[in-house]
Amino acid sequence: MSKQLPTINFINFNQTGTCISVATSRGFKIFNCDPFGKFYSEENGSYSIVEMLFSTSLLALVGSGDQPAFSPRRLQIINTKKHSMICEVTFPTSILSVKMNKSRLAVVLQERIYIYDISNMRLLHTLETHSNPEGLVTMSPCLERNYLAYPLHPQIIDSEIKTNATTNNIAIATGGRNVQGNYVLPNAKNPDDAVDDEDDNDDDDNNNNNNNNNTKDQIRQGQSVRRSSTNEEDMNEQRVHGNNISKNGDIIIFNLTTLQPLMVIEAHQGDIAALQISSDGTLLATASEKGTIIRVFNVETGVKLYQFRRGTYPTTIYSMCFDENNDFLAVTCSSKTVHVFKLGAKNILTSDKNEEDSNIEVEEDEIRNEVAENDDGDGTLGLDEDRVSLETLEDLNQIEPSRSKEPFVDASRKTMGRMIRNSSQKLSRRAAKTLGQIFPIKMTSILEPSRHFASLKLPIESSSNIKSITSIGSPIDIDLLDYPELFDQDNDITERKTSQTQLKVKMIPIRVISSEGSLYNYVLDPERGGDCLLLSQYSLLLA
Repeated sequence: MSKQLPTINFINFNQTGTCISVATSRGFKIFNCDPFGKFYSEENGSYSIVEMLFSTSLLALVGSGDQPAFSPRRLQIINTKKHSMICEVTFPTSILSVKMNKSRLAVVLQERIYIYDISNMRLLHTLETHSNPEGLVTMSPCLERNYLAYPLHPQIIDSEIKTNATTNNIAIATGGRNVQGNYVLPNAKNPDDAVDDEDDNDDDDNNNNNNNNNTKDQIRQGQSVRRSSTNEEDMNEQRVHGNNISKNGDIIIFNLTTLQPLMVIEAHQGDIAALQISSDGTLLATASEKGTIIRVFNVETGVKLYQFRRGTYPTTIYSMCFDENNDFLAVTCSSKTVHVFKLGAKNILTSDKNEEDSNIEVEEDEIRNEVAENDDGDGTLGLDEDRVSLETLEDLNQIEPSRSKEPFVDASRKTMGRMIRNSSQKLSRRAAKTLGQIFPIKMTSILEPSRHFASLKLPIESSSNIKSITSIGSPIDIDLLDYPELFDQDNDITERKTSQTQLKVKMIPIRVISSEGSLYNYVLDPERGGDCLLLSQYSLLLA
C-alpha cells in the first residue's frame, strides 16, 4: 500500500516569486523555482502558515492546532541555516496571515494587526481592524515606499440620505461620534501593550466604554486620513440596510515607516476579495467578491490608473501579482484560469474613460442575462455561431490594421468563442460599435479593449475547489527549436534560419502553484499575448 500524501494547509511564493513555501499536515517544505528543487524541509508537526523573508533563511511559522505544541495562536521565527529559534510570540486569537519585508513584520488576526520591527521583534503598533476573517492584507516589499494595505471595516452611513448620494459631504459613523468628511482609523492600541492571552481578551470590553474618548484622541493625533474616490457610479450603488447605507469596498493605506495612515481608497462596491501592492510600492491592485472588475490605483495619490474586465460571470479571485517592472498584472480565480493584463501608459485611464467605464460593473447583471450559458470561465462567451462566421471575423479585422504578430492561440483551447474574443482584442471602439449591430448583446462592455492581454487554463480535471497563486518572473530566452508550436503560425523559424538570425526570443515566465500541490511553468510572449504555453509541471508533494 502506498503511503498517503500529506494535506497541504498553506502554499505561497516569497516576495520575489523565486521560492515556494508549503505547509502541510506533516511539516513544511521550501522550494527553489528555477532550477526547480527542494532545498529545505522539516517533517514534524502540522503547520498552517510558512512565510519566507525574500530568499533568506528566515521563516515565519504558525501551527495548525492539531497538537498543543503547534498552536494557531503562536508565531515562531526561525533560522533554517542555523536550525535555531529566533523568537516565539503568542497572540490572543488565531493568526490568519503573516507578511514581512526587510524592516517590518505584520501579524494579522481577525480583528487586529500587530506590527513589529523585524530586526529586534519589538512591537511598534497595533491596529484594530474589526472583522477580517480571511486575514486580507498586502505589504510593500520596498522600504522606500513602505506601505501596508488592508480592508476598512464597513462604514454605516446614517440614514436620511438618499440612496443616490455620494459620501463626499456626509458624516461617517465611527465609535460614538461622527467625523465630518473624514475617515478615522479604528482605535489603535498603545505599542507598549503586552501581547498576553488573558489580558488582551479583556480589551474589547474596555473599548466599548472608551470609544468617544479614543475617537477624540485619534483626531488630536492626526489620524484622520485622506479619501480617494473611484467614481460616482460606485457610490450610487452602495448597499442599503433599512435607512442606512453600508460601504464595504474601502481599503486603508498605512505607512509602516511613520506608523500613520496615509489614505482610504474607495475601491469597490462590495467586500474586498483580493489586494496586492507592487514590488516597488507604487501600485495597488484590488478585486471585489464579485470578481468581474480588477482595478489598479496609485498607492500614494489614490488615483485609479487602470480598470480591467476579468470576465462577465462572477468568480472568486484568489491572488494577484505584478511583474517587477509593472508592465503586467496576473490574476488567478476559481475558474482555474489565470488572466494577464497589460499595463503601460497607453492603457492608463483618462478622466473621460474613467467616467465611461463607471457604468460597466453596474450593467453586469443585464449583460449576463443576454449571453449564452456556456462561458468557459476565462472571460470568453458562448456567442451564436450561426450568426457569426470566420469570414465575418476576417472582414472585421480589416476595420483596423492588425498587429504584425497575432496573439498565440493554444490549439487545445481553440473554440469559436475564444477566437471571437482574440479577434476582438485587435479592434478599436469603432469596430466594437460595428459588431454591436451584429451580436444580440451589448458589445461595448464585452469587447472592451481593457480585457486581458493573455491567459492560461490550468490542466486540472478535478471539479473541486482548487486555489491557485501566480508569480511573474524576469524575462528569459527561449529557443525556438525547443518549442516550435509557439511560433510556427508566423513561420518565425523558417524566416530566422533563412536570415541566420539567432533562434531565441525573450519570453516572460508565469509560474502558478495550486492547492493540490503542483507548480506549473508557463511562458508569455510580451509582444503577442494570447495563450501562455505550458513548459513544465512539478509535484510539490512528491519532491
